[in-house]
Amino acid sequence: MLGPESPAIPLGPLHRAGQPCLVCHDGAEATELTVAGTIYERADSTKPVPDVLVHLVDARGTAYVTATNCAGNFFVRPGDFSPEYPMRVTIERDGFRQEMESPVNGEGSCAVCHTTKPGPRSAGRVFLLSVAANLEDRCP
Repeated sequence: MLGPESPAIPLGPLHRAGQPCLVCHDGAEATELTVAGTIYERADSTKPVPDVLVHLVDARGTAYVTATNCAGNFFVRPGDFSPEYPMRVTIERDGFRQEMESPVNGEGSCAVCHTTKPGPRSAGRVFLLSVAANLEDRCP
């Protein structure tokens, strides 16, 4: 459904950045995840951002925090957090913070709504910086 894997990136937490993770990570094809996505530096950037804290708060008020890896990917397993929707999301790193304007209403795969290009059905990529700034590169 998503097309072939990149031969340069092995299966695992760094693969398929920017794609809708829960298409495969439903427990049948791959390890089940409840929430997953990729965070980029800027709206028009393809540069992923590691070490971004992803704050999730569900309808019950249950909070969970995870962080992005070197591919900008983050993911949550069901045993750690299974949100009741709607869910609020805030991301932050190095004093920069973005809060999602609307709640997530039932889809834990960020790239279903946050596609590569903004348009009538998408706000575009999830990104950290809305201003010109330089983030320290923390990945090899």
